[in-house]
Amino acid sequence: MSTFLPSNPSAPRVTDGRLPVSPAEMAIVIGAIVLALYFGKAVLMPLALAVILSFVLAPPVRVLRRVGLPNAPAVFLVVALAFAVIFAVGALITQQVGSLAEQLPTFQVTLKEKVKALKQFASGGGAIERASDTLKDLQQELERPEEAQPPPAPILRPQGRSQLPIPVEVREPEPTSFDQLQTIIGVILTPLATAGITILFTLFLLLQRVDVRDRAIRLLGSEDLERSTTAMDDAGHRLGSYFLALTLINTAYGIFIALALWLIGVPTPVLWGVLAMLMRFVPFIGSFVAAAFPLLLAAAVDPGWTMFLATLALFVVSEPIMGNLIEPIIQGQRTGMSPLAIVLSAAFWTLLWGPIGLVLAIPLTVVLVVLGRHVERLAFLHVLLGDTPPLAPHERFYQRMLAGDPAEAIQQADEILKEKPLVEFYDDVVIEGLRLAQADSDRGKLEIKRLTEIHEAADVVIDTLSDYELRSVKSVKHAAKAALAELTDNDEAPKPDGDAATSHLPIPADPDAIPEAWKRENAVVCVASRTALDQTAACVLAQLLDKFGFATTVLSSDQAKHGALRAIDLENARLICISDLDVRDRSAHARFLARRLRRVAPNAKLIGSFWKLDLDDPRDEAVLESIPVDASARTLREALQYCLETALGADATAPDGDARPAPAEARSQAS
Repeated sequence: MSTFLPSNPSAPRVTDGRLPVSPAEMAIVIGAIVLALYFGKAVLMPLALAVILSFVLAPPVRVLRRVGLPNAPAVFLVVALAFAVIFAVGALITQQVGSLAEQLPTFQVTLKEKVKALKQFASGGGAIERASDTLKDLQQELERPEEAQPPPAPILRPQGRSQLPIPVEVREPEPTSFDQLQTIIGVILTPLATAGITILFTLFLLLQRVDVRDRAIRLLGSEDLERSTTAMDDAGHRLGSYFLALTLINTAYGIFIALALWLIGVPTPVLWGVLAMLMRFVPFIGSFVAAAFPLLLAAAVDPGWTMFLATLALFVVSEPIMGNLIEPIIQGQRTGMSPLAIVLSAAFWTLLWGPIGLVLAIPLTVVLVVLGRHVERLAFLHVLLGDTPPLAPHERFYQRMLAGDPAEAIQQADEILKEKPLVEFYDDVVIEGLRLAQADSDRGKLEIKRLTEIHEAADVVIDTLSDYELRSVKSVKHAAKAALAELTDNDEAPKPDGDAATSHLPIPADPDAIPEAWKRENAVVCVASRTALDQTAACVLAQLLDKFGFATTVLSSDQAKHGALRAIDLENARLICISDLDVRDRSAHARFLARRLRRVAPNAKLIGSFWKLDLDDPRDEAVLESIPVDASARTLREALQYCLETALGADATAPDGDARPAPAEARSQAS
């Protein structure tokens, strides 16, 4: 997968699914594919059906092979049984359609009577109908011709020509027996040819699936055989399981609908059961189409409304249960497609291949999404069609800051904070988004004006979140359960889940636990290292410290300059936090800033909040050795833990990821 590579190796990277081709080349390729799909549908449609059937039939073939049956006999047996069932169902549907066609004239009378009754009901006792008759009589009176006028004089024609036109009637010759036979053969031959080609393709794909897989690996990327093989095997297994489960679920649903309609008394229930099964593959409109015909037939058969209401209740109850309960439980997964992709795929395949394309739309698109997830060259398919958010939360946050839209960023925060604590949201979304902005600024992609707008928009988001609780509702509920279990000496106390385990902070039980010395003005000073974005990150840290009871002050990079810093009273400062989003390329500036702060506030602890710096990287260790700080933190959580430990003492907290102490050389330089 291609990436945007920033000049700073430590800066976050944004991945995408782009192919290494130009837009014009991409348009030409897509156009050629669409034309090939349209004009080659006589061959490609059976091939697509065969691909879907091969995924459905692959699991039964594997089962037969596990019991000792060779590959070829297992394939032929499974394919023969599958198409025997398909042809049997087709024959049964043909019989049902013929029976329904014979009964239709008898249903017309009942249907006309119901339509007439509905008209009378809607007309309010016939008043509207009587008014309509009156208007018709008036119209006939107005259109009555006036007194007859004498006929016009005949037009004299030359002698020898007929005075009256000669009527001419053109009739087609009666079709011969050969013509009728040819028409019947033409109607039957097309589906038989499609079925025959589909059978051949299915047999080939199942018999040669190893060879097909290897060729696909060769085409899609043979540089990393282990990765490509694993991806193809995983994709084949997932697709096979998904399509088999989907087919079994839809078949069971069709059988249920057929039995229910038979009990209700609707004619040809098998036909409507098969229709319901097929329409389950069609998104959005499939359920309405499956219900429309049985409802219309029920209204035409029963003189009353009992059968109609029973049929309506059947579909109203069964469809939601099927879609929202049974399918998620049995399949355990969704299609992996976005709602927009479902709509577009249905329209696209229907336009190309008609009704069969509508039925195959979802299965074919699922194949493309899975291939895009596993094959690097097709990653754009997963980006375009998959249900994975196209932008990561921190990328979306940065994009909204670029657009100057803090309102949507706040809405995003509301959604995330339902599951994650505020500290985690700030760490994973806001700080990461600011690092993206800083990387673009370092590359010269952002002008000063644009950088200021991002800073101002981010400040709006941070200020809005100042009233939010530190922990999410989820983590609060978990903590309450754990406390209750502990009080009752319950050995089955809930284990920390991902939320509680990764986001726990040593929060004092009593807000007054913070010593008074840390509540005085300028007790904790958060200093921006160089840019406005560093200041935004410092404001985030200051806001969190305020929630813990600290008295905090934020200094901009201009206030932290040599001359301006001396004018600020830092006598009460007990802890100073340097905020820097990219210290690796600006270590000299951070080093000089730390020395100035040491001279102005020699009694204060100094912590370097070097966001997302890899403290285990030797290069970053070398950077930290040159900066005279007492400790280094790479996340908000680590910075908060260090501040709490410093204020309350090590015994008052239970940290599980302390901030990294500064190297000995740096501490010696500070002294």
